[in-house]
Formats: sequence, C-alpha cells, structure tokens
Amino acid sequence: MISSLQLAFGITAFSAGCCVVVAGLTSDRATEAAVFAAAVVATFNALSALGLNHLGARRGSMRAFFGAVFGGMVLRMGTTLVGLLVGIKVLLLPALPFAAALLTFSGVFTTAEVTLWSRQNFSPRVQHS
Repeated sequence: MISSLQLAFGITAFSAGCCVVVAGLTSDRATEAAVFAAAVVATFNALSALGLNHLGARRGSMRAFFGAVFGGMVLRMGTTLVGLLVGIKVLLLPALPFAAALLTFSGVFTTAEVTLWSRQNFSPRVQHS
C-alpha cells in the first residue's frame, strides 16, 4: 500500500514538473495547454489503475483480481480515447503536442506501474518455495 501511495505521489509530481518545464521552454500557450491536458488524462489513468490494482489485490480470488486488471485496461483505453477526442475536437488543442505528451506520460506511468507490481509480486519475501 505504501509503495502504491509513493508511486501515486511520484506520478503526480512528475506530471506537474513536466508541465512546469514545458511552460519554461515554450511561449506557446496552446502547447502548454496540450501538455497540461495530456498530463491530467494520463495521471487520472495511472491513479485509477493503482486504485483498481489495490482493490483487486484485496479480494481473495484470482477471478476478482483479473476482473480488476482487465477492467482497468478497458477503463484506461476508454479514458485515453475520450480524452484524445475531447482534447482535439472540443478543446481544439494542437494534435501533435497533445498526442505526443499523452503517449509519453502514459508510457512512463505504465512502466512505473509494471515495475512496482513486479517488485511486489516477485520479491523474495512474497515467493513461496
């Protein structure tokens, strides 16, 4: 639980830090807004996945765990697609910076989650001999 909370804090801090860096590097407000919106969508996805992982792990059956995992994948894909469409079609954000930032944030956060889960599930204290 503590590792998940630390990862959630790290994800949020990383998103905020990237937005500050982009704001310092560019003077284009549309690009800043695109990166900020991508950070919000990807952070929401990552935090939702961590929450579903925690709920699925607390349940005793593998069926409930895999239901949470697959439900999380569907939630993440749907949220990303809806966020991409809303960002480009409704908010009229520039497509290239928004899509690139969304892909980058999502990739970094997914890698961080997989690293956390592999450490939790394959650590020597969890392995049963």
